[in-house]
Amino acid sequence: MQTQEYHYTERSYRMSRWILMLLALAFLMISLNIQPLISKILFGLPIVLSGILGIAGTYLILKGMHEPLTEKKVIALTVNLAMVVLILAILLSNTLYG
Repeated sequence: MQTQEYHYTERSYRMSRWILMLLALAFLMISLNIQPLISKILFGLPIVLSGILGIAGTYLILKGMHEPLTEKKVIALTVNLAMVVLILAILLSNTLYG
């Protein structure tokens, strides 16, 4: 059974796993290249969901800063923050150049 002291890290780690699966799904959808409109939707939806999960995972990891540093915490922090930076870059580029 999971101890309470790793509660936030474990939840954030699970979110980072979902992010990686959604990014793999987005890569698969863009590789198939079915039709332009369908490909845009099937690529964009996992990216947006990954961004939302990244923001939530970063919030949880920051909430659990008092928890001990573990491999799961480092992986979750890296994946979640990378996704937040990616989403911010996408939003910024669409705002400036869109």
